Amino acid sequence: MHPYSNQPDQNFWRRFVSDTPWSDLDFVGEPKFRLHPDDRVSMAGSCFAQHIARHMRKRGLSPFQTEQAHPLSVEAGAADAGYGAFSARYGNIYTSRQCLELFQQATGERAAIEDFAQQDGRFYDLLRPNAVPGGFVSYEEAQMDRVFHLQKVRTMFEQANVFVYTLGLTESWRNSVGNYTYPVCPGTARGVYDPGQHTFHNLTHADVVADLTALVKSAARLNPRLKFIFTVSPVPLVATYTRQNVLLASTYSKSVLRAACGDVAASFDNVAYFPSYEIISHPASFGQYLQGDLREVTERGVSHVMRCFFSTMYQEGFTTEDIASRPLQDPVSSSLASPNIESLLHSECEEMFNETSRNETGHSS
Repeated sequence: MHPYSNQPDQNFWRRFVSDTPWSDLDFVGEPKFRLHPDDRVSMAGSCFAQHIARHMRKRGLSPFQTEQAHPLSVEAGAADAGYGAFSARYGNIYTSRQCLELFQQATGERAAIEDFAQQDGRFYDLLRPNAVPGGFVSYEEAQMDRVFHLQKVRTMFEQANVFVYTLGLTESWRNSVGNYTYPVCPGTARGVYDPGQHTFHNLTHADVVADLTALVKSAARLNPRLKFIFTVSPVPLVATYTRQNVLLASTYSKSVLRAACGDVAASFDNVAYFPSYEIISHPASFGQYLQGDLREVTERGVSHVMRCFFSTMYQEGFTTEDIASRPLQDPVSSSLASPNIESLLHSECEEMFNETSRNETGHSS
C-alpha cells in the first residue's frame, strides 16, 4: 500500500482522461457550492464572459442586470449599445486590477476616475471605450453617465448572490499620473496614446492574487452573501507588448491567471474556480473547439463549457427542462433576450484593436 493506492479514478490520467470521451468528462466533480435558479447571478470579464449571459437566457434564467436600457429605447437599438452583455455597462474587464479599481470606485474607496476622449464631436469614456459605442454628446453627459454607471455597479455588488468573473489578460496599460488601469491602451480603440503617462504593466501571479483577494475581502464587507466564481478565458492574446512572441506571452498570461484563481479559490469558502480554460485549451481536447485561426472558440466549444457550467454549478434536482420553463425575471432582460452575439462580440472586444488600426475598423485616425 502507498498513498496513491486508494485514490479515486479522477486522480489518474489513464482512468479519468484516456478512457473517457472528452465530452463526458466530469471536469468539476462536487463543486464547492451550488447555485439556485433564483440566484442573482452577475458577470463580468473578457469577451468570453459574454457567453454566460447569453446561455443563461437560452436556459430560461435571467442574468442579474442593474444597468439596463430604458424600455422605450430598446426599439431604437439600445440592445446594441452596450446593454445586455454584462450585468452593468462596463464592457470588457480583462484584468484583475481593472476589476478591483472598478469596485473601489463604485463603493467610494477611491474617487471616480474621469478620463474622456473627444473624437468626431463625441466624448468617450476611456475606461469603457466601446461599451458606449456612440459616445456622449458632451463632457458633462459623459461625467453624469459615469456617476450613474458606478451607482449601478455598486448596486450589483450589493444585491447579487453570485459574481462570475472571467479573467482574460495579465498585460495592462495604466495611467501613471492617475494610477489607474485601462481596458486597452489609449490610441487603439479610442483616445490618443501618450507615452508620458500611458505605461505598460504585465501583472504577476502575486499581483493577481493580491487584486482578487482584495476584491473578495472588500466585497464581503459590502455584501456578506456574495459568492465568487472565477474562471479564465481560453482565448489567447490577440497581440502582446512584451519582448516574447505572442504564443509564449499567452502561455504566461493564462498560466498566471489560472494559478492565481486556484490559489484564491483555495483560500476562501465563498470562492470557486470553474475550468473554462481547461475544457477548451487542454491538449487532450485535440483542439476540436478552435476555429481555423487557432484562437477563437467555436460555438460548439462554448456550448460544451456552458453545458458543464449549468450541469455542475446549479443545484441538483433542477433539470434543464425545469429551468427552461421558468419565466424571465424582468421585462427589460426579456426584451434583450436574443442579442446578436456577433454584434456584441464585435463591439465589446476592445482587445481586438491591439491588432487592427483605426482605419481598418472604420474609426477615424
